[in-house]
Amino acid sequence: MASAERTGRSHMTLQSSGALPQIEITGSDLTIEQVVQVAHQGAGVILAPVVAEQMATGRQILEEAIARGERIYGATTSVGPRTSASLSPEHIAEFSKRLLRTHHVGHGPEASQNIVRATLCVLLNALASGRTGARMQLAQILVDALNQNKPVVMHLWGSMGQSDMSAMADIGLALFQDCELAAGEALAILNSSALATGMAAISYSALHGILRFATSVAAVSMDGFAANPSIISNTALESRHFSGAHIHGAALRTELDGSYLFEKEGPRNHQDPLCFRALPLIHGAADDSLTFAGQQIAQELNSAQCNPVISLEHRTLAATANFDMVTLCMALDVMRQAFTPVLTSATERVAKMVDTTWSGLPIGLIEDDGIGAPGFNGVALFHKSITSEARLLCAPLAGELASSSHSNAVMDRASLAVLGARRALELHTLARSIISMELMVAAQAIDMRGQKPLGKGTRQLYEFTREVVPFASGASGIPDVRRLMDHLDNAESTALADWTTEQNGTAYAAPRPQRM
Repeated sequence: MASAERTGRSHMTLQSSGALPQIEITGSDLTIEQVVQVAHQGAGVILAPVVAEQMATGRQILEEAIARGERIYGATTSVGPRTSASLSPEHIAEFSKRLLRTHHVGHGPEASQNIVRATLCVLLNALASGRTGARMQLAQILVDALNQNKPVVMHLWGSMGQSDMSAMADIGLALFQDCELAAGEALAILNSSALATGMAAISYSALHGILRFATSVAAVSMDGFAANPSIISNTALESRHFSGAHIHGAALRTELDGSYLFEKEGPRNHQDPLCFRALPLIHGAADDSLTFAGQQIAQELNSAQCNPVISLEHRTLAATANFDMVTLCMALDVMRQAFTPVLTSATERVAKMVDTTWSGLPIGLIEDDGIGAPGFNGVALFHKSITSEARLLCAPLAGELASSSHSNAVMDRASLAVLGARRALELHTLARSIISMELMVAAQAIDMRGQKPLGKGTRQLYEFTREVVPFASGASGIPDVRRLMDHLDNAESTALADWTTEQNGTAYAAPRPQRM
C-alpha cells in the first residue's frame, strides 16, 4: 500500500509560485483552493490588516484572565494528567519548551513538503483568528517559513485525531525554538489539528480531480465496449433528481458527442452490465458525497480547534473539545467510501472488455496468432488486485478507539482524522493507476472493434493515449501503463480543464489532456 509520504513526494511536487497572487490570511475565510495553491504551487502568504488587531485582542483577553487568577488550561495550569498542577509565571517559558519536547515523539514516514506547507497554512490561519491568544510574533514566523519555503521535518504517525500533537511538536520545535513562548502559546501550537485539516484539503482536491477524469475515461470505455448510450439520454437523467448524476451524465454525453454509439446499430446490448449502465449514478453519487465532504472540510479550515477558545466578541474564554476532529474524520470517511463503487465498476469494465463473452472481441483483446498468449488478461488481474487494495482504504474510521484510559481517562475518544486523510491520499495514488489502466484497455478495445466515429471527447483522449501507448499485438506484448501515467502528469502541469458543460446550473470542468 502506497504511503502518504510517498504519495506526497511522487505526485505532489512543489511548483514555482510564478505569477500566483499571495494568499491573504484573515483567520476566517481560508479556502480549500487556497490551501492547495500554497501546498502545491508555492503561493506565498500575507497577513490581512485585521489580523494584528484580532491577535492583539485575543492576547489581551487571555492576559486579563491570567491576571484575575483564573485557572486556564495550558496557561496557568499544566495539561493532561497534570491538569491540577498550577504554573508559576516565572516557569512559563521553561514549561512551554518542555511541553513541546514531551510531545516530540514522532517517527516513521515524513510528510512531503507540500503537506508541511498545507499544515503551516492552516495553523497560521488559526493563530490569525485571535482565538488562541497567540501573539503576532508567532504568526509572522509562520509567514516567513512559508514565503521562504523553509524545510520542516514533520512525521505522519502519531495523531489520535484529538489534535495532531506529535506532528505539531515537530513544527513547534523546528520554527519556534528561538522564540520564548508566552503563557498558552505552546498549547496553541500543540492543540491544533492543522495536519489533518491540511491533508484533508489536499486529498479532497486530488480525489475531486480523479473522479472527473474517471468519468472521461469511462466514456472511452463505452466507445470501446459499444455500450448503450440510453443511460445519458434526457429521459434517463431527468428521472433522477440528484445533481451529481446530472453533472456526470452531461459530461459523458459531451465526451461521446458524435460517437457511433448514437447510430441505430451502434450499441450491441439493450441492457449493458451495470458497471456501464449505472455510470452516471455511480459517479454522480460519488460527486454528491465529495461535495458534502468538501463543505465540511471548508468549514473546518476556519473553525477553532483550540482549548480553551477565546471569543473576541464576548471577551471571554471557554474550555472546549474543539480539537475533536469527528466532523472531519466523518467527512473523510464519506469521501473515501464514495470511491468504492467508482473503482469497483472500473475494474469490472476492464474485465468485461477483456472477456470475449462480454465484449464480442478476441480473447484478451489480442488477435490470435497461434501462440496462445492471454493478452490483456494479466492486466485485468493486476487491475483487480490494486482495486481490492483501494477498497480496503475506504473503510470508515470514525468509530475506532484505541484506548479509553489515557490522561486519567479524560482522553476517552479518538477520531483518527489524520489516518483518514493519509488513506485518502493513498487511495488517490491507487485510483490514478486504476483509471489509467482502464484507459489503456479501452484504447485497445476501440482498435480491436474498429467502429467509427468516436465521440469528440473520447477521440481526443484516445489519440492522447496512442501518443505514448501503441496498439498491442501478440508479438509486441502489453504496453507499460507508466508511460501513460507520466504523459498524463505532464499534461496536468499545463492545462487539463479546457471545457465546461453546464447542466442545471452546475459547472462540470473535466480534465482534458492536451497535446504537448
